[in-house]
Amino acid sequence: MMYSEWSSDIMPQQGWLGDEAAISAFKTVLPWKVSRDFVAGTAKHLAGGLSGLSKPGSAATTNLHPSAITHDKQLNIIMPALGYGLSFPLSELDVLRDCVSVYCDWLTAFLPNPKACVPQPIIDDPNHYAAIIISHFYYVFVPRGGEGAEVNKQAVLCHRVLRMLQTVAQSSTSMSEETWHTLLLFLLHINSALLAPPSTKARDDAGEQLCERVLSVLFETWLLACDKCFPPPPLWTALRQGCTEWRHRRGLVQQWGRVCSALTAKLLLFMYGPHYTHRLAGGDELNVIPATMTNDCVAQVWFRLLHVLGNPVELSKHQVISKTPAFLKFAISSEAVVEPCQHPCLNALPQIFLAAIKVIASLADAFIGGEEDGSRGAVAGKAKVNSVLHLFGPWLFEAALIGTDLSPSPAPHTKSETASSVSGVLSAGGPTSTAGAGGRRPTSVYSLGGDHRKSVVETSTFHTAAPGERLAVLTPADFEAGRAEALAALCRIVSSVTTGEEVLPVYLSRFFIAVREGLRSPLPPPHKRPPTANKAVPCSESAAAILLHGCDLFRVDLEGAITLVPALLPVLTAVLVDRTARPDKKHSEAGSSTTSSSISSEAGNDQYLALRRAATNMLLSILPLPLHFQELTIKEVGVAGERHKLSQFRPQLLNLLSTALQSETQPSTIHTLLGGLMFCVQDASLWEAMDSVSQHNYSLSEGRDTHTPLGGESVSSLCGVTVGELSIPTEDASGRSESSSLPPSGPPSSTLLPPVSQLVVSPSDCGSTLVLRSIYLVCHNLILSWRTDVNVSLAGLELLAGLARLHPPHQDWLESKRAVKWLCDYIVYQCSRPPPAHSKDLHSTIVAAFQTCSVWLLSHPSLLLDQDCLATLLEVIELGISGAKSQNKGQVILKHEKTLKPASLRVRDAAEALLSCVLSQVGRLPASCGVELVSSQLDECTLLQHCNVSTLHDPVTLLTATQHFRYYVSQNSTLLALLEQPLGNHQDPQPSVTAIIRGPFGRSVWSLQLRHLPRHRSALSHHTNNPGRPLPLNECGVRHNVRPQFFPDSVDRIPQCKADKSIPSLESVIHATEKSSDDHDKLLQILEHQIAFEEQLEKKAAARESEGEEECSAPPVCQEFQTARLLLTHLGLLSVDSLQCVGEGTVPDLVELDSTQTGFVKDLEALDATNNRSVDTVHVFYVAAGQTSPHQILGNVVSASSVSSHFLELLGGLGWPVSVASHAGWSGRSKAVQHLYSQQHSLLVPAPHITAPVSASDGVSLEGDSASAGSDSLGAAAGDGDATSSFSSHTSQLSSRRFGRQHTAAAGHDHKVLVVWLENYSDWTNFPTTALLPECATGLEYPGWRDRDPPLVSLIFLHPLENGLFRVKLQSFGNKLMVAGPLVSGQVVSRRVLGSLVRQTALNMARRRRLDCDSHQPPHVRRKLRIQEMVQKYRFDMTEPEFYSHLFTSPLC
Repeated sequence: MMYSEWSSDIMPQQGWLGDEAAISAFKTVLPWKVSRDFVAGTAKHLAGGLSGLSKPGSAATTNLHPSAITHDKQLNIIMPALGYGLSFPLSELDVLRDCVSVYCDWLTAFLPNPKACVPQPIIDDPNHYAAIIISHFYYVFVPRGGEGAEVNKQAVLCHRVLRMLQTVAQSSTSMSEETWHTLLLFLLHINSALLAPPSTKARDDAGEQLCERVLSVLFETWLLACDKCFPPPPLWTALRQGCTEWRHRRGLVQQWGRVCSALTAKLLLFMYGPHYTHRLAGGDELNVIPATMTNDCVAQVWFRLLHVLGNPVELSKHQVISKTPAFLKFAISSEAVVEPCQHPCLNALPQIFLAAIKVIASLADAFIGGEEDGSRGAVAGKAKVNSVLHLFGPWLFEAALIGTDLSPSPAPHTKSETASSVSGVLSAGGPTSTAGAGGRRPTSVYSLGGDHRKSVVETSTFHTAAPGERLAVLTPADFEAGRAEALAALCRIVSSVTTGEEVLPVYLSRFFIAVREGLRSPLPPPHKRPPTANKAVPCSESAAAILLHGCDLFRVDLEGAITLVPALLPVLTAVLVDRTARPDKKHSEAGSSTTSSSISSEAGNDQYLALRRAATNMLLSILPLPLHFQELTIKEVGVAGERHKLSQFRPQLLNLLSTALQSETQPSTIHTLLGGLMFCVQDASLWEAMDSVSQHNYSLSEGRDTHTPLGGESVSSLCGVTVGELSIPTEDASGRSESSSLPPSGPPSSTLLPPVSQLVVSPSDCGSTLVLRSIYLVCHNLILSWRTDVNVSLAGLELLAGLARLHPPHQDWLESKRAVKWLCDYIVYQCSRPPPAHSKDLHSTIVAAFQTCSVWLLSHPSLLLDQDCLATLLEVIELGISGAKSQNKGQVILKHEKTLKPASLRVRDAAEALLSCVLSQVGRLPASCGVELVSSQLDECTLLQHCNVSTLHDPVTLLTATQHFRYYVSQNSTLLALLEQPLGNHQDPQPSVTAIIRGPFGRSVWSLQLRHLPRHRSALSHHTNNPGRPLPLNECGVRHNVRPQFFPDSVDRIPQCKADKSIPSLESVIHATEKSSDDHDKLLQILEHQIAFEEQLEKKAAARESEGEEECSAPPVCQEFQTARLLLTHLGLLSVDSLQCVGEGTVPDLVELDSTQTGFVKDLEALDATNNRSVDTVHVFYVAAGQTSPHQILGNVVSASSVSSHFLELLGGLGWPVSVASHAGWSGRSKAVQHLYSQQHSLLVPAPHITAPVSASDGVSLEGDSASAGSDSLGAAAGDGDATSSFSSHTSQLSSRRFGRQHTAAAGHDHKVLVVWLENYSDWTNFPTTALLPECATGLEYPGWRDRDPPLVSLIFLHPLENGLFRVKLQSFGNKLMVAGPLVSGQVVSRRVLGSLVRQTALNMARRRRLDCDSHQPPHVRRKLRIQEMVQKYRFDMTEPEFYSHLFTSPLC
């Protein structure tokens, strides 16, 4: 350190006190009684004139006389007497008090308004007399011994003196340089007198009571002196020497830390600006620094005071701390202490050492910026890692190696050695100079093979004594907490490295050595652990600190970090596999400790959970390493000749992940582990697929030996079920094996599923084994352990959905069948829970389970071919729709006898969606558009263009096309559009009808023909020979004109009776009423017209007979049929019951709509524009290094050459490029898009609202409820804008009917998912989310969605690392439920799975938002409500006869 060659100004007190000879005269010449009376009388007389004077610093009152002392000679006699009085014992307290009062009032001569009692000579020359007064004040602080009460009296006097001196130092403007030096020397002497001796009991030790006070005055006055009169080098040397002798006092480190923190905060303020964030002192704590101190002075004082303690690591060496004259003197005079290093006060060194390391760690944290949370992000503008390590690295590295073979031996404490111990790295031989001088390793602070000397006395009696009296027997294990704090600080410093920043190799090597030694630190026995250690922690405090604060070590590009994997795995295993100290489930999750790496017993459970979370995060960061560095061989740090191939650790990592998932109980940690499990499975499957393609001669047996993660005996940790079985074998009480399944109600028993630790899987290949293992593991825990927690259940279901999309080779379809069966059992159990347990979260898990079943069916359509699987699915669907099964516990309930009581409307809607998936034959998509659309693209206009309507010459519009269709609504949910015109089939005209069926789940078109024979047989009739017409027979028979007789002739001869007249005559009936008479006249007119018509026909026939007979010919083929009523009859919709309302306010089963009304076409277009699948849009942004402006970010993707090739590969992994103009599905804002084409990729770019040179945000549309990729809305581009506004009005009208909230159409669309590609990882802190929200509008949001605070935004930050991996960070604003997987914040993933995992995470985030939103309506519900609205607006109000009559009319009539 600087000034190490200067001598100290601290000398024996006898030579320092200037008038010691005059004072000694009172002691030696005069008797005690005489000298005492003289001093007491003098002090009392002088103090008596002070009672009426004003307070220090105020003006004297006018009625008081000035001091009678007017000459210097008078003061030369009085002041030695007062100085002698200050040395009186505490029994003469009154004399002491009077002397102190007189001197304190005389020091007001330095104040702007001195007191009137101040002698004139002192006012004339205050600096001369102030030096004498200050030197006399030393006697007040000399320890006098005595009991606690007397010590308290002395402390009161000391406090008064210190207050006065502080006031003078702060307010005086006339203090000379010599006076400042005298004041500083005085403070150094009194601190040395009070603090240098070993501390004893707090009540009897004046130094212990005044420690913090005298030190605070010393440091604060020193800062004032640095501002007004900078101390010379000898004073700085004296200060450093004194502090090294007071290090056994707790208060020294506290006051040193307080001043250093304030100086560092001031230093950072002018170095990095006011916007730089840190956690050091602020506000009032900065007042200790004079406001007038310049920046250069602050920097100089900060550096000197930072090193004033010497090497803080020496606090861990009690032999060094005790090598002072005060300790040696105590050891000589004490009978119990043999060596100075055995003094009982040294037992506090572990706590003092911990406090010192905490101060250093806090200062280092301030330079790297940000918050102290084990996963801190890099702060823009912070100090470089090399610079921070230049300052604090030597101390931290040495502290991190305490108790190891690399720790330096205790050395004699000399002034030159202590002064140079810290400055060695900063000197010319430090890392900076040596790194560039031929690569020679700089002088290390470590000495290999250090001699750990033990204490001379090691008896058990010292351990059983009282803490304050126990002799010091310290070992390196006692300083484990400070060592852990140093390791934590080093981890935070190194983890703060920014993108592209280089760390000196010498620092990296030292850091890796320190971390390796910390990870290998043994766990001390329980009786030897420090009292602050948690007995439940399964690893040492050093290892725990590395886990808690080193989570980012593998997330940043640290060269050589993978060499720590062999030492890290045992610690991760000890923490994650620990089953003996699992915390109580009632404890809530707590954040990781940020101020200390030691784990205290008071918050043991919370910090134990934080340790497990940190270990989990560390595990996830190293999971991709074995496959990414497949053939890499590493050498373990510090172990000579021990080398490992990185791929050898993969089985251990996978088994560790599996075991941790089984034993974990905290939801957040389980969610993280599930994300890691999904990554492992998918990464292994894709790696295997790529490897099998690249190697043409791939051998399966060789692949087992090389790539199987669970080879040999390690496989036995998973399962006891063979791969080909469907049910799980269990044994009943009699020992017989039976096939068990989950009961429909009640919690599942643990005997129904075997423990996962007993499952055995026969490994066939990497992908198949992991998929099978993951299905068993997740399903087992989902049913038995995770069913009550909504976040864990949703995460497990999301993982099962992700596993369904994987298709590894050699996968047995029975495993898929078993997975679907487990999902159904989960739904059954959740639905059968008692009513008090039913809540929104419970129903969300049921809905998610139904959606997961749909994903499995979409990914494995062959499951529907299995009768058992189909029956299980239909039973669960029935349970979801009706609330009960038809066959339950042996009872059969008929459909019409069941009461529809579903668990909730959301559950019913999810069950209906699964039923539609089953009945729609999953995987059968329109051939024209594939997975982009699940509905037919044919509409009225297209069909009418192909029919036999000869009047269609103009372009067909939907308005003109609807006039040719009949529109009916069946079951108040299905819209039927019937066209009775044949579709241009002139060669084979048949009664035809074309039906466009618009239902809740899409639009389909069917064309039907009425045939008397099958098509293949009816076609043969055209090829038969015409037999010709038979020859006419010209022979005509005789025509006889015979009048028919209706009654026999005898009727007229029978006489009539009265009974014959009981039937009135026709004439009487006709003329009985006027109405009957009119009806009779009309009937006569009809008869007359008919008779005239028949006579006219007879005349024409007679005329033709006269001309000759004509041959009859067949009538022309009928081209028009009224087939709509025939189809409706076959569907059973034309019965009278179907046309009648069941109850008041209901709608008949069949309703005809009036398509001629205004607005019908618009509502029909809106119905077609309503998506039948959930649509989700991901907005992708590319952020170059250092960009924070929205304009810059939007201008990055103007061409493929301006972005990374990996970024384009990511876009390809999210889906596939489409042309918006011809895309049939959802494409975001289709009215405001542009296309930017490159050679291989087409980027969908929404037109920005922000004025920018080019539009440049990438919109990628994703499907929501389908296993296929791409967009998934109905292709009605014209209805995007209009449909949105129309749908908003529709939902406002129907909101009271359903969910009771408005904006149901926009529910879920207000949540935005942003994927941000970061070239520099630290740029995530400055990403302009709010400014870019206008670019994310799709037209489906509710008004004012941008003004929500905070906005519902989920951010997925992706940062490419130099080693080829990718770092992920997730950030969500809103409900915690929206934090979805499989990606986890802080995870590191490989390139081959990046796009797939981002896609799944984005879909799951959107799905979580829909589950959390009460007002969200599924797509099929929205379409159903639209159809019901059309029924209310366009329904024909007709009776049954009128309806039947209207069937016979043409639609054009």
